[in-house]
Amino acid sequence: MPPRVNGKVRRISPELGSVAVDTLGLTAALEWHGRRLQRRTGLRYELTLNDAVGVGVPEAWATTILQIYDETLANAARHRGASRVAISLTITPQDVTMVVRDDGVGPATTFRLGLAA
Repeated sequence: MPPRVNGKVRRISPELGSVAVDTLGLTAALEWHGRRLQRRTGLRYELTLNDAVGVGVPEAWATTILQIYDETLANAARHRGASRVAISLTITPQDVTMVVRDDGVGPATTFRLGLAA
Protein backbone atom coordinates (compact mmCIF):
# COMPACT_ATOMS: atom_id res chain seq x y z
CA MET A 1 0.00 0.00 0.00
CA PRO A 2 1.51 3.41 -0.93
CA PRO A 3 2.56 5.48 2.13
CA ARG A 4 -0.01 8.26 1.50
CA VAL A 5 -2.86 5.74 1.23
CA ASN A 6 -1.62 3.79 4.26
CA GLY A 7 -1.54 7.00 6.34
CA LYS A 8 -5.10 7.86 5.33
CA VAL A 9 -6.30 4.36 6.17
CA ARG A 10 -4.68 4.59 9.60
CA ARG A 11 -6.44 7.90 10.28
CA ILE A 12 -9.82 6.56 9.15
CA SER A 13 -9.58 3.20 10.96
CA PRO A 14 -10.41 4.51 14.47
CA GLU A 15 -13.50 6.21 13.08
CA LEU A 16 -14.63 2.98 11.42
CA GLY A 17 -14.21 1.13 14.71
CA SER A 18 -16.42 3.65 16.45
CA VAL A 19 -19.06 3.38 13.71
CA ALA A 20 -18.94 -0.43 13.88
CA VAL A 21 -19.44 -0.41 17.67
CA ASP A 22 -22.24 2.17 17.40
CA THR A 23 -24.00 0.28 14.64
CA LEU A 24 -23.41 -3.36 15.55
CA GLY A 25 -22.56 -3.35 19.24
CA LEU A 26 -19.24 -4.61 20.58
CA THR A 27 -19.83 -8.35 20.23
CA ALA A 28 -21.09 -8.17 16.64
CA ALA A 29 -18.34 -5.71 15.68
CA LEU A 30 -15.69 -8.10 17.03
CA GLU A 31 -17.18 -10.98 15.02
CA TRP A 32 -17.46 -8.84 11.88
CA HIS A 33 -13.82 -7.73 12.08
CA GLY A 34 -12.67 -11.32 12.63
CA ARG A 35 -14.64 -12.65 9.66
CA ARG A 36 -13.41 -9.78 7.46
CA LEU A 37 -9.76 -10.53 8.27
CA GLN A 38 -10.34 -14.25 7.81
CA ARG A 39 -11.68 -13.63 4.29
CA ARG A 40 -8.78 -11.31 3.44
CA THR A 41 -5.90 -13.35 4.85
CA GLY A 42 -7.12 -16.90 5.42
CA LEU A 43 -6.31 -16.56 9.15
CA ARG A 44 -8.66 -18.84 11.08
CA TYR A 45 -9.79 -17.28 14.32
CA GLU A 46 -11.74 -18.32 17.39
CA LEU A 47 -13.25 -15.72 19.69
CA THR A 48 -14.43 -16.57 23.20
CA LEU A 49 -16.39 -13.91 25.07
CA ASN A 50 -17.73 -13.81 28.60
CA ASP A 51 -21.38 -12.87 29.15
CA ALA A 52 -20.53 -9.32 30.23
CA VAL A 53 -18.95 -8.26 26.92
CA GLY A 54 -20.51 -5.01 25.80
CA VAL A 55 -22.55 -4.56 28.98
CA GLY A 56 -21.69 -1.37 30.83
CA VAL A 57 -18.60 -0.66 28.74
CA PRO A 58 -18.28 3.01 27.79
CA GLU A 59 -18.31 3.57 24.03
CA ALA A 60 -14.72 4.85 24.03
CA TRP A 61 -13.59 1.66 25.79
CA ALA A 62 -15.56 -0.52 23.37
CA THR A 63 -13.93 1.23 20.41
CA THR A 64 -10.48 0.78 21.99
CA ILE A 65 -11.17 -2.92 22.62
CA LEU A 66 -12.19 -3.33 18.98
CA GLN A 67 -9.06 -1.54 17.75
CA ILE A 68 -6.77 -3.70 19.91
CA TYR A 69 -8.60 -6.83 18.74
CA ASP A 70 -8.35 -5.83 15.09
CA GLU A 71 -4.65 -4.98 15.36
CA THR A 72 -3.98 -8.20 17.25
CA LEU A 73 -5.56 -10.29 14.50
CA ALA A 74 -3.67 -8.37 11.82
CA ASN A 75 -0.36 -8.80 13.68
CA ALA A 76 -0.94 -12.53 14.08
CA ALA A 77 -1.38 -12.88 10.32
CA ARG A 78 1.18 -10.32 9.17
CA HIS A 79 4.09 -10.51 11.61
CA ARG A 80 3.76 -13.73 13.58
CA GLY A 81 3.04 -15.89 10.52
CA ALA A 82 0.06 -17.51 12.22
CA SER A 83 -2.61 -19.49 10.41
CA ARG A 84 -4.82 -19.81 13.52
CA VAL A 85 -5.51 -17.47 16.41
CA ALA A 86 -7.68 -17.87 19.52
CA ILE A 87 -8.72 -14.78 21.46
CA SER A 88 -10.44 -14.85 24.82
CA LEU A 89 -12.06 -11.59 25.93
CA THR A 90 -13.27 -11.18 29.50
CA ILE A 91 -14.91 -8.00 30.77
CA THR A 92 -15.65 -7.38 34.43
CA PRO A 93 -16.69 -4.13 36.15
CA GLN A 94 -13.01 -3.59 37.01
CA ASP A 95 -11.11 -4.53 33.86
CA VAL A 96 -10.91 -5.98 30.40
CA THR A 97 -8.59 -8.91 29.72
CA MET A 98 -7.75 -10.15 26.23
CA VAL A 99 -5.63 -13.30 25.94
CA VAL A 100 -4.26 -14.09 22.49
CA ARG A 101 -2.86 -17.47 21.47
CA ASP A 102 -1.80 -18.36 17.95
CA ASP A 103 0.32 -20.88 16.10
CA GLY A 104 2.80 -18.23 14.94
CA VAL A 105 6.18 -17.32 16.36
CA GLY A 106 6.47 -15.83 19.84
CA PRO A 107 4.64 -16.25 23.15
CA ALA A 108 0.95 -15.77 23.91
CA THR A 109 -0.05 -12.18 24.57
CA THR A 110 -2.27 -10.79 27.31
CA PHE A 111 -3.70 -7.27 27.36
CA ARG A 112 -5.39 -5.88 30.47
CA LEU A 113 -7.15 -2.53 30.61
CA GLY A 114 -8.44 -1.11 33.91
CA LEU A 115 -12.03 0.17 33.83
CA ALA A 116 -12.40 1.27 37.43
CA ALA A 117 -12.07 4.99 38.09
